[in-house]
Amino acid sequence: MSEIVDTRAGATKVLVVEDEFFIADELRRKLTAAGLRVLGPVSSNEHALDLLEQERPDVAVLDVHLGGARATPVAAKLRQLNIPFVLATASPAHELASDPVLADAVILEKPTDFGLLIETVRRVVK
Repeated sequence: MSEIVDTRAGATKVLVVEDEFFIADELRRKLTAAGLRVLGPVSSNEHALDLLEQERPDVAVLDVHLGGARATPVAAKLRQLNIPFVLATASPAHELASDPVLADAVILEKPTDFGLLIETVRRVVK
């Protein structure tokens, strides 16, 4: 998936980490239409960590499962940088509770309600 960076000055920057192409594209389109600046989307921990080295988002939306890996390294880096994040995942909350990096994260279940996602992103960034 190629990286698309919206250059709207002053807009809240949202890092999108999602490995399913159609979901990632829909997230990008919905967030952009809501006036948010999307960084990515990226589909792996490596690409997300690389992007975090280049630009600092205000908030992130993470899928927990990225292919065969979990997004835990990205979540840990976001916590280190004090950047809030929202998990958009099909994983149940009790499954995530055992992971200290993900345990107290804001979780939105898939399929994603985009209106609720946008509202949640705006709420956690403030």
